[in-house]
Amino acid sequence: MRQKGENKKYNWKWLAGILLLAALVMGIRLFLVESLHLSTDSMETSLHQGDFVLLDKTPFGKHPKRNAIQVFTSPLRKDSIHPPVFVSRCIALPGDTIRVTSTGYQINGKEYPHSPQAQASYFMANQGKDIFIRLLKKLPERSREWKVVEGGITCVLTSFEAYQIKEELPKALQPCFRMYASPEYQFIVPQKDRAYALDSLSLLACREAIQNETNGNAVFKDGKLFIEGKQMNFFFFRQNYYWFLSDYRDVAIDSRHLGIIPEDHIIGRIFFCWYSPDKNNRFTLIK
Repeated sequence: MRQKGENKKYNWKWLAGILLLAALVMGIRLFLVESLHLSTDSMETSLHQGDFVLLDKTPFGKHPKRNAIQVFTSPLRKDSIHPPVFVSRCIALPGDTIRVTSTGYQINGKEYPHSPQAQASYFMANQGKDIFIRLLKKLPERSREWKVVEGGITCVLTSFEAYQIKEELPKALQPCFRMYASPEYQFIVPQKDRAYALDSLSLLACREAIQNETNGNAVFKDGKLFIEGKQMNFFFFRQNYYWFLSDYRDVAIDSRHLGIIPEDHIIGRIFFCWYSPDKNNRFTLIK
C-alpha cells in the first residue's frame, strides 16, 4: 500500500511538472517570443520565404521604431472576423507627414512608388471599347465590370493589368486608354490623444480608422465627419497609428492597400532569423 501511494504521488508530481512546463511555453509564446515560419516573400531580400524567425511580442516589440520589420493583422472592418497577418517595414511613425501623389507616396520627403497591384480607375474612349472589353475578359480569374460614361467606358484595374492591356492594344488606340488622375493629397499619421484636424483629404486617409474607433457610428457626408449628428472638425484618436511598406513592393500587401495600421493590430517585431534556405541568412539579427 505504501509503495502504491508513493508511486501515485510520484506520478502526480510528473503530471504537475509537465503542466507547468506547458503553461510556461504557452506563456512565452503568447507574451514574450514566438517562432514564426514566413510564407510570404514580401520582405525579400531582408527576409526570405521559408525563413524561420523569432518574433518579439513584448510591449517593446509592439511599439515600432522606424525601419523595424513588424508583424500585424489587417485593420479593415471586412477582415474583423478572421484578420489576415502581414509582414512589412515600419516607414512612418505617429505624427509623420505622408503625401500621396499620382506616382506614389512621399514619406518625410522620401519617394515610394505605387505597387503594381494598387487599383485605379481607367478610361477607354468609344472607338476602342469593343477590343478593350475583349481584353478585359482575358484577364485571369477576374470578373470585370465596366461602366458606360460620356465618351467611353471606365473600369477599375491594377497598374500591372493596365500595363498588360495597353501592350495588347493597337498603337492607334493606345492614346484612347488612360488612367483617371487621382487627386494628390497630404495627411499626418494620427497620434494618440492629439487633436487631429479634419478635412475632406484627411478623412479620405483615416476613414477606416475613424469607423473602427467609433464602432461604426461615424457618418461621412460631403467631405465632413458627423458623430451622433454633430459635425466634427477635430478627432482625438485613442491610439497611435503607423504606416508600413514592404521591401518587395511589387507583390506585397501593406499600407498602400490597408491604410494606416493601429497599434493594437501590431503583433510584434521580427528580430532574429534562426533558419533560412539561404545559408548566409541563418542565425542573423534582423535590423
